[in-house]
Amino acid sequence: MTAPEPGDAVGLHAEALLTDRCAAVYVAGELDLGTAEQLVQIVRMCLAHHPDLLRVDVSELSFCDWYGLKTLLALNLEARRYGTVLTLSGAVRPQLARLIAATGASDVLPVSGVRATGVSACGPALRGPCPAPASPPTAPNCASNPPSDRRPAALPARAVA
Repeated sequence: MTAPEPGDAVGLHAEALLTDRCAAVYVAGELDLGTAEQLVQIVRMCLAHHPDLLRVDVSELSFCDWYGLKTLLALNLEARRYGTVLTLSGAVRPQLARLIAATGASDVLPVSGVRATGVSACGPALRGPCPAPASPPTAPNCASNPPSDRRPAALPARAVA
């Protein structure tokens, strides 16, 4: 077994933003048997705050095998027990789209706000995935890792019409 080359997408990076009504989990890298538990842990931390909506942004997910899909389906069931709606968001890469289609998982695992360009109804997939609360978030960030420079430190304020 050789060491991975620098820059290779190895493992999974997951972080989350949480408001009083919504949680957004961003995943990047590979979701498989070796990395699924990391996603399970961060989603469970978010579910403990009972959000109404939990969006899992998969636009930076470079690989997902059957075990990764099984994990997403199990987390969807767990979210339902909490009264939370779990959806996949972001631009679903072709490999994951084929896996979802081949297994019929699209009937159970909703994919929301995805367009061919990777732009959701509320802006780019990596920005503002949840509606901002009327007041500042009261719940802590449920990320196990500090936010990266590619993610917003806080959700943008709601536009006033």
